[in-house]
Amino acid sequence: MIQLFCVVRFLYFKIFILFNFNSIITMSQDSTSILTDIDIQIEATSAINKMYNFEFDDAEKEFKWLVQEYKNHPLPVFLLGLSKWWKIDSYSGLPKIKITDELKLLDKEFLSLMDKSIFLSKKVYENGNKIDGAFFLAASYGFKGRLLSERRKWRAAAFAGMNALKYLKEIRKDDIMIPEISFGNGLFNYYSIWISDRYPLLKPIVGLFPEGDKKLGIDQLNNAANNSFYTRTEAQYFLVRIFSGENNLKKSLYLSQYLHNTFPNNSIFHRYYSQQLYRTSNLSLCKIESLKIIDYYKNRKFGYNQNDIRLAHFFLGEVFFSERKFENSIFHLKKSLEFSNGFKNKKLGYTIYSNFLLGKLHLKIGKNIEAKYYFKKVLKLTNRKDKLNIESRDYIKK
Repeated sequence: MIQLFCVVRFLYFKIFILFNFNSIITMSQDSTSILTDIDIQIEATSAINKMYNFEFDDAEKEFKWLVQEYKNHPLPVFLLGLSKWWKIDSYSGLPKIKITDELKLLDKEFLSLMDKSIFLSKKVYENGNKIDGAFFLAASYGFKGRLLSERRKWRAAAFAGMNALKYLKEIRKDDIMIPEISFGNGLFNYYSIWISDRYPLLKPIVGLFPEGDKKLGIDQLNNAANNSFYTRTEAQYFLVRIFSGENNLKKSLYLSQYLHNTFPNNSIFHRYYSQQLYRTSNLSLCKIESLKIIDYYKNRKFGYNQNDIRLAHFFLGEVFFSERKFENSIFHLKKSLEFSNGFKNKKLGYTIYSNFLLGKLHLKIGKNIEAKYYFKKVLKLTNRKDKLNIESRDYIKK
C-alpha cells in the first residue's frame, strides 16, 4: 500500500512541483500586477540564481524584501517558500532522514509559506486574474503535497494533490505563456507516458490527464531550456535526468556540466555531473570531481551527505580499477559499501556492482576466499537470470 502511495505521489507531485515559475510572465488581467514589471522579474531572478547556488541567506533576504513590498501578491511568498524547499531537498542525500529539529522547523516554515501563497492566490483568482491565481494555486498545492507525502502524511498529501490537479487542468487550457508554459507542458507530456510505461497499474489514474507525448515533452522542455527566462534552470535540470534515463549521455553530460559550473555550490547538481562523467567514461574528470565531493563531505560543506560520498567512493573504486591500482580500488569500494549500509534499499545498483568488483579484485590478487564472499553477496542481491548473478556463479565455480 505504501509503495502504491509513493508512486501516486510521484504522479501527482513530481509534475506539480515543477510549475514553480510558469506564471511569472503571465499577461495578467490585472494591469497593476507586478508580474509585468521587468525590474521585479530581474531582481527575482537574481535571488533565484542565488537560491540554486545554495546561497540561501542572501536569496531569502531579497525574497523577504519582495514579500514586504508586494504583500498582496503570491509571487514573493511562493519564491520564499521555494527557497525553503530547496533547503529541505538538500538533505535528500541522507540515508535515513531523521526529522531533526532543524528539518522540523524548515517543514513548518515551508508549509506556512505555501498556505499563505494559497491564500493570496485565491484572492488574486477571485479578483479576476484567473491565470496567475490558478498557476500559483497549482504550484503551491503541489509543493505542499510533495512534502506531506515525503513525511508519509498520505491523506493530507492526497487532498493537496487533488487541489493541485483541479487548478492545473484549468491552466492547461491557456497557451499564451510560451515559452514558459513549455516547461510545465513538457513535464506533463513526458512523465505521463513514462509513468504509464513504468507503472501499468496506474494507467487508470494517468487517464485523468489528457494524453501525453514523450517526444513532444522533450521538445517542449528544450524550448523552455533554451528560450525561457524563469524556468530555464528547472528545465535544464530535468532534461539532465530525462536524457540520463534515455541513455542520451552526451546531452545529459553537457547540461549537467553547465549546471554545475553555473551553480558550483549546489550539491545536487554536482552529484549529477559526477554521475554523468562516470557513465560517459570520462574517468580522469570523474576522479577530480569525486575527490572534491569527498573533501566537501569531510569539511561538512552544506548539502553533501552520505549518498554523495557513497557514489564518490564507488566512482574512485572504478577509476583505480581501470588504473590497475587494485589496493586503492578495494579501499574505495569498501568505503562505498560502508556508506551504503545506512540505506534501507540494499539492492542499489552501485552497491551490487561494488560487491562484484570486489570479488574480481580479490580474485586478481589471489585472495580466493574473500573473492567468493563478495560474489555470494552479489547472488543474494540479484535474481538468478541477472547478468551479474550469472557471472558471479561462473567466478565461484572457477
